[in-house]
Amino acid sequence: MEWMPSRRQRWFDAPCHLCRLDTVDPDGLCPDCRREWRAALGRPRCRGCGLILAGDGADGKTCAACVGKPSAFEGVIAAVDLDPSVRALVHRLKYRQDFSVVPLLQATLVEAARADGAVGDIDVLVPMPLHPRQRRRRGFNQSWLLADGVARATGLPLLRRGVRRVRDTGSLTALSARERRRTLKGAFAVDGAVPRRVAIIDDVLTTGASARALAAALRQAGAASVSVWALARTP
Repeated sequence: MEWMPSRRQRWFDAPCHLCRLDTVDPDGLCPDCRREWRAALGRPRCRGCGLILAGDGADGKTCAACVGKPSAFEGVIAAVDLDPSVRALVHRLKYRQDFSVVPLLQATLVEAARADGAVGDIDVLVPMPLHPRQRRRRGFNQSWLLADGVARATGLPLLRRGVRRVRDTGSLTALSARERRRTLKGAFAVDGAVPRRVAIIDDVLTTGASARALAAALRQAGAASVSVWALARTP
């Protein structure tokens, strides 16, 4: 049997991010929640939209709704579904500035990208930008935090300048997919040329309208393929 260190040696004296027990690993999960988290992370997803593959009508990589349908992206990676537990973690970061959850969220997206085998197909990472007004209100950009962790773990370069959100569209939560597309038209600008293969890093993928609008701006700046790597996908 492999030797296991004692609780005092192995675990940190802090509550689990999910169940709030006080035995956690370096990413902030207790053993039971770590097993459940890994199970959620390993579910096969559609390369076109990031939804979990159901099997009916799918070709093994693409869901029935996306088969034969032109995609705005070269590929979509979504690490986990935006279930209540994941939503709570994202909200703790975005609205309560609880940066203790960042290592777990970064590691989750890194693991999903590596499992997908997409790391070698990307030239540069582009975090989803916030409008300067929204950035000042929040104090940080959560997509930048995710992208920084992915860049450090994979060695991929991070595009730090030149990609801007030029329109403050406000919250899009209550809008339909069509309303989001209309609102986001012309919302992004790219200064100068970008590498050919780009991965957009975002925290949550819902309709994909923001990512599509940013992808259009990146293609105008020279990107030949644009993928989306998101921490969570709205089911």
